[in-house]
Amino acid sequence: MPFPYFWRQKQLKHVVVTTFHEKGYRDYGKKCIETFLKYWPKDISLVVYAENVHVEEKDERLQVFDHNESLPRLLEFRKDFAENPLANGVRLSTNSQERDYRWDAVRFSNKVFAVTDAIRRYRASADQLIWLDADTLTHSEIPRSLIDRIAPRGNQLAAYLNRKIYPECGWVGYNLHHREILTFVERFESTYSSGYFLALKESHDSFVFWKIVQQMEQDKEASFKFLGSNRTKSHVFINSVLGGYMDHLKGDRKAAGKSRKSDLSWRRREAWWS
Repeated sequence: MPFPYFWRQKQLKHVVVTTFHEKGYRDYGKKCIETFLKYWPKDISLVVYAENVHVEEKDERLQVFDHNESLPRLLEFRKDFAENPLANGVRLSTNSQERDYRWDAVRFSNKVFAVTDAIRRYRASADQLIWLDADTLTHSEIPRSLIDRIAPRGNQLAAYLNRKIYPECGWVGYNLHHREILTFVERFESTYSSGYFLALKESHDSFVFWKIVQQMEQDKEASFKFLGSNRTKSHVFINSVLGGYMDHLKGDRKAAGKSRKSDLSWRRREAWWS
């Protein structure tokens, strides 16, 4: 019997990127690094943009950039919008102030500018750049073939976790060889640095990513690979193929150290979920 198509494709070179601040490192980032080094394929590296924190782990597969030295565009953006409540999760009404992550562009800009810097930095030396939220831990050994199989190829600019609403961007794989990858980078950054995000319905990274993806598809500039499901609205990460190997500790799941069984749309058979 012939091997499936994905076995006959050449192995790709991948790099994984994340970011966190000091509290994030203590609460979940350290575990993210430790479990990455334990369970991920040995030829895949992890790049961390660390904000005001010393990363204790040392490994030849781990590269740490000082957030304040490596992301000047981010620092400029945060300076420009630091005093703007509409950029910091606050919506003003007649009698009160409403705070909501959906409008917290400054908070989520760390991720945006880390992604765009890493794409520029590794575009010539890797095939896929994988964004991984730092509140993700790996619980089982990841086959090298899986990372190759779910990577975007050809005219696919990115592979992401689609769902009923805007995507879950705890995992996004970027095709670094796509002809429009720098177009995407410029649009992702400029949506924030120009202040255009203030005109959008929501301004967190997942919503902005989605609007750019929709426009690029409409203009036939790129296609995209779906890793999620249009039937799922909330915790699509663990209900995708990724849940067999990783757990994304969104929100209050960080305190428990594990997602809830009620988050699962069906019964998973991996030991982590038993």
